[in-house]
Amino acid sequence: MIEVASILLNLNLGNSPQIDSYRAIEPVHIAHEVKTSQNVGGTIHIEPNDHPVAGKKTRIWVALTKRGGEIIPYEKCNCQMEVRSLTDRSIRFTVNNPLSILDRYLGLPSLEVTFPQVGRYELKLSGSPLNNQDFAPFELTFTTNVGR
Repeated sequence: MIEVASILLNLNLGNSPQIDSYRAIEPVHIAHEVKTSQNVGGTIHIEPNDHPVAGKKTRIWVALTKRGGEIIPYEKCNCQMEVRSLTDRSIRFTVNNPLSILDRYLGLPSLEVTFPQVGRYELKLSGSPLNNQDFAPFELTFTTNVGR
C-alpha cells in the first residue's frame, strides 16, 4: 500500500480530499516507466516494488494522463491489458478486471495478473474514450522481468 500512496503523492494528487488518509505516508521515490501514445501518457507501477514474482498475484497500476497533465479516470476509459511472454511465445492472455476499491475512489486503473513463469513479459494497455471523452484511442507497451 505504501507504493500506491507513493505514486499518488508523486503525481501531485496529495491535495485530493479522497486521499487524505495517505498524507501521513512519506513518499518513496521509485523510477517508473512512462510511455506515450497519441495524446495519452501512462506511468506503470507493478507490486511489489516493480519486481513481480512468478506464480503470485501481482497488482499492476497505470496512471493515465492527457497531454497537459489532466488525469484520465478509469471510468472514462475502456481499458484492457494484453500480457505476453517474450521468453515463451505460447504464453499470451488478456486481463479485464472489475474496478478495485482504490480504482473507484482514485481513478487509477489497476489490474491483477499472475505471471505463470519466470521470464520477460510485454504488457500492452490499450484504451479508448468512454462517454465522448476528449482523448484519442491509445496503446501503451511496457516490459517487465518476472522473477522467483
